[in-house]
Amino acid sequence: MKERNIALIGFRATGKSAVGKPLAEKLGRVFIDMDLHLTACAGRDIACWVRMEGWASFRRAESELLAVLGSRENLVVATGGGVVLNPENRRVLKERFFTVWLKAGPETIYSRISADPLSPANRPALSDMSPQEEIRALLAERAPLYAEVADLEIYGEGKSVPEIVEAIARSME
Repeated sequence: MKERNIALIGFRATGKSAVGKPLAEKLGRVFIDMDLHLTACAGRDIACWVRMEGWASFRRAESELLAVLGSRENLVVATGGGVVLNPENRRVLKERFFTVWLKAGPETIYSRISADPLSPANRPALSDMSPQEEIRALLAERAPLYAEVADLEIYGEGKSVPEIVEAIARSME
């Protein structure tokens, strides 16, 4: 039986990219970071994309890429934090991926975003709220959507990347 691809979902800065690459290496799979792939193909960062064409354009491209990746094999995919907003994306995740929800608390997310110098380009604001308010509001909005598609939930705070990788790999056995 063919093993399902693995999709890492979760809010911004929960470790999807950090965990994805070593997980793919451990499992002998190809790693794809959807945000990096989309921005490389577009030749611009997410903030520029959104300024020029809006979030709807980015979300359309994200959905198209997820559908393509869902038809491939042997992948570990780090999705964007908002991939679950589209009902069709949730269907693709449920049907074509073993989906792992990486979780972190709002304070940890804020701290990670604040510490990353690439955040303004790769994680543009999604609202007019303060960053802390935005994180809390969007986590509350998205949590049921992440839960709807997750085959496995991992709360990553206090765990190292290798520990998280090992937990996912064990669940795949």
